[in-house]
Amino acid sequence: MGAERPIPLAFGRGMKANLWSPRALVRRAKDKGILPHKGLGQHFLLDKGIALRIAEVAGVGGEDVVLEIGPGVGSLTFALAEKAKKVVAVEIDKRLVEFLKEETAGLNVEILEGDILEVDLPSLASMEGEMKVVANLPYNLSTKILFYLLEHRSQLKDLTLMFQREVAERIVSPPRSKNYGVLSVMVRLWAEPKMVMRVPKGAFWPPPEVEGAVVYFELKKGPGVPDVKAFRRIVEAAFSTRRKTLLNALFAAGIAPKERIREILLQCGIDPMRRAETLTLEELIRLTEATEEV
Repeated sequence: MGAERPIPLAFGRGMKANLWSPRALVRRAKDKGILPHKGLGQHFLLDKGIALRIAEVAGVGGEDVVLEIGPGVGSLTFALAEKAKKVVAVEIDKRLVEFLKEETAGLNVEILEGDILEVDLPSLASMEGEMKVVANLPYNLSTKILFYLLEHRSQLKDLTLMFQREVAERIVSPPRSKNYGVLSVMVRLWAEPKMVMRVPKGAFWPPPEVEGAVVYFELKKGPGVPDVKAFRRIVEAAFSTRRKTLLNALFAAGIAPKERIREILLQCGIDPMRRAETLTLEELIRLTEATEEV
């Protein structure tokens, strides 16, 4: 590296953004023989402006500890480090762990090797405090990671996550829209999602097949519903056949005899002829509670 290194050891919160370059990070990774691993869904962020914008929309400030998932070559990591008190980055790829430790030596960044789905978030939070999560998620595992984070929301301030655009649209879709479904409902049980920016394919190396989109999640700290499994059962049953009325969809899913389902829906103030995509979160919770003893 020598004199070509554009990121001084003094880099950190408060330093100017022109002291680092995602493309330089990629070049140094290539020099070390590090290429994106298709099996891990790796697409490294190349656009510096987008990295800085993600850090901005995440609302990262000088008192925040940020948990980053899958930092890759570190483009977003350095953008976050400019604003945060500390960045804790979890990376599963050993090659990148070694590369990132070298690149971030002396900075306000800690690199942890491991699978985020196996990280003990309560223990990490006990050491670091309540954390903001900011990540360019691997698209093939994005929803699985999302629900893992939502499960541990009591240790987290909020989430700012990148998904493929189609998944992001499903997450943020409101009732009566074509993309509103099980994913939209289950997320709203624990968070209020909002799409904050779209990311073109050309911003990554290699370019993915689809556009990306960043979603901000304001977390709800309460339990959501007493019985999550029962709630998911009703939601999945309701949306199992979108063209059917609620009465027929719930009957086809074996929730109860048709006349009993009709009684329950009317008891909840829900027209049996409505379709699942018209139901609000509150109506689905009410429906779940009414069917608990069925």
